[in-house]
Amino acid sequence: MMRPFKLLYILLFLFVLSCIPKPEVVYTPRDTDSEQALFSRAENLFYSKNHEKALVTYKEYLARFPDSKLVPAALMRMSTIYDDLGQNESARNNYMHIIYNYPNSNFTPDAIIKVLESYLNEGLFREVIYFFDTLPSGSIPDSYISKIYVLVGDAQMYLKLPAHAAASYSMARTKSSDSDRERIDKKLRDSIAQLETGSIALLSENIKEDTAKGYFKYQLGLNYFEKYKYREAADALNDFIKTIPSHKNIKEAKNLLNEIYKKTAVKPHTIGCLLPLSGKFSVFGNRALKGVELALIRFSSQSGYSPVSLAIKDTESDPEKAEIAVDELIKENVSAIIGPMGTAETVSAAKKAQAGGVPIIVLSQKENITDTGDFVFRNFLTPGMQVKSLVEYAMHKKGISRFAVLYPNENYGKTFTALFTSEVQANGGKVLRSESYDPALTDFTDSIKKLPTVYSLSPNEAKIAKPDFEAIFIPDAPAKAGLIVPQLAYLDLNNIYLLGTNIWHSQKMIDMAEDFLKDWVIITEGFFLENDSEGVKNFANAFEEKYGEKPGYIEAVGYDTALMLFQTVSIPNVRFPDSVKRELNNITNFQGITGVTSFGSSRDAQKKLYILTVSGGRFVELDPSNP
Repeated sequence: MMRPFKLLYILLFLFVLSCIPKPEVVYTPRDTDSEQALFSRAENLFYSKNHEKALVTYKEYLARFPDSKLVPAALMRMSTIYDDLGQNESARNNYMHIIYNYPNSNFTPDAIIKVLESYLNEGLFREVIYFFDTLPSGSIPDSYISKIYVLVGDAQMYLKLPAHAAASYSMARTKSSDSDRERIDKKLRDSIAQLETGSIALLSENIKEDTAKGYFKYQLGLNYFEKYKYREAADALNDFIKTIPSHKNIKEAKNLLNEIYKKTAVKPHTIGCLLPLSGKFSVFGNRALKGVELALIRFSSQSGYSPVSLAIKDTESDPEKAEIAVDELIKENVSAIIGPMGTAETVSAAKKAQAGGVPIIVLSQKENITDTGDFVFRNFLTPGMQVKSLVEYAMHKKGISRFAVLYPNENYGKTFTALFTSEVQANGGKVLRSESYDPALTDFTDSIKKLPTVYSLSPNEAKIAKPDFEAIFIPDAPAKAGLIVPQLAYLDLNNIYLLGTNIWHSQKMIDMAEDFLKDWVIITEGFFLENDSEGVKNFANAFEEKYGEKPGYIEAVGYDTALMLFQTVSIPNVRFPDSVKRELNNITNFQGITGVTSFGSSRDAQKKLYILTVSGGRFVELDPSNP
């Protein structure tokens, strides 16, 4: 929106313009002269430098032939004479007469340039801006457009408006000839050098032409360097080198990067590890830590990588202590943080890491945690991830389209039921029945009977009709699901697929309901120890050799997350948290033992989960390509 004082100035400018008198005509009529003869006589006087007689003759021509096509040419000649005589205002009046009354004339571009130069020479810099703002639309060649923007940029520099000047010079550059580029580039660089860092970053996003954009990007890195913000400087320069590799300032950028690296090469990368090693979540924190430590041992044994160290902090399962621990890690200049795990501590740690500009990969199911900011990532098995994989396999591999849900009336059951129903509908299927039960019960007959249709055989007898659904989803733990499954069979709900979450992946489930599960159960899992892949086998063997026990999902996801970060910080030119964040965003198809992992636009890990069933008294992996 135009500022009020600027609008007022323009209106006054236009009013004064309307009052500009038309060139005064004082002449002695020579009716014997034709139009062409009179104009030719004026031209001869002009080229012979007889200024006074030429002016009189041109004025006579304008008076006698005001509608002639040569009027703009006559006005242009008169303006040139006024310039030579030092009568700048009279010259400008004639130039403006051409500009505003003959906007499509061939003389208009030159007239515009002359007016701008006239204002500049007289130090009338604001008039340059307002004149430019009121120019009529018309067809102007690119070479003139370039000159116009240069003159406007010069005025803006005199007015100490380097951001506006940089934009003007950038526009001039896009319209200039090769011979003018070097001169314009110098003006552009000089204007950018006077900008604050924030203005450079903002303007560079709006510049499309690579060379001009490159000047902004290089200056941004230089500004950060001069303020000793080496992390930001390195990220800006690396971005410049990556996006515009042929720019003329690339050599300077690389030299500056080398200097930054020399100044910051003393300390190797340190990864913060923020886990609940004591308190109510300590069992999970210590399991995750074993995976992280094993990843460090295996990574450090490989050649060709830069050294990496761990800075381990105990959150004590306390959100306030988690926040304090993040502060401590930031002061220790960690490149990234793994953890925490509990919901409350994850929220506080994520906020603090975001504010401190350090990437954090949380190991938590907290809903929408990555919405905290662009430094917050998650690599963990979430309800949404499980439901998506479960529904995709059931519908697209098994051909199931009609479902029922039997769920505990508590948060876990409600969450999974809502996600499952939504995912089924999104894939074109139907949830025909959805019944809850009291999680304190052990007899679930009443809830089960509500799933299919019940019809009466006699006053004292009832029978369940054949169900119209093909599968039942039961989001509950093995202790309850193991009781429910046999009761389904007892009530004649047989030959129906049973869908469960990863917590069904338990020996207890097999012990309680094996006969009813085999070949009919489908569950999701983030880690399957019995997988045939070489990576999983090597991990499992190394883990058991070091800790004397078999690893589970928590250990595996800790291992994957740490290895992912160790590899990221070992990428050349990744020196600071900003560049670590950028590389994490670029991760696609990381070959982890918890599945092939990528980070989507939400910074939530995207991966294919394991799909399991029960066969021969044990869990086995289903082949997605062969249902």
